[in-house]
Amino acid sequence: MISELIDRKVLIRGSSPTAHVRQRLQQAATDLNRAGLLQAQCELMNEALCRFTTMVYQRDTDGTWANIDARTGRLLVCAPWGNSGWKRWGLRQWEAVVLRAVLMSRFKESTRPPLFDYSDHTKSWYLNANSYPTLDVAQTYLERSTIALGEWRQYGDAYHQKAIERKQN
Repeated sequence: MISELIDRKVLIRGSSPTAHVRQRLQQAATDLNRAGLLQAQCELMNEALCRFTTMVYQRDTDGTWANIDARTGRLLVCAPWGNSGWKRWGLRQWEAVVLRAVLMSRFKESTRPPLFDYSDHTKSWYLNANSYPTLDVAQTYLERSTIALGEWRQYGDAYHQKAIERKQN
């Protein structure tokens, strides 16, 4: 499992999202030690955030934003945590749900402005370009705000608990 997560990290780093992500064969791992598995998932999510952020900050040939609406800052590309983006970014659906929960929590509870804002009114995500006007500033934010193991475990456990409850009902 850990080697699979590392492979997925490389896949995310080196690819742009496509409509169809290649299916990968699972490797047989008879004596897998689960130590470090959640940390590897954290690394995968942090890599997806970094790669996505780099793409969001790309400018078109005329200097305008290529992947966000220049007037509103609304994301025009599928995010790794989105319902239509997780597959394109090589993530699992549950990973996207947990990543979205982490970002929503940060949006609601952080004292520092989040990099990505969510609007309940429009049901859309926005780049907070006022607080993070350049890619360098955004990358500094991401370096200081990496998804930590405890945070991933908290929201991952909550997701899995809800899944168990759904199956019991």
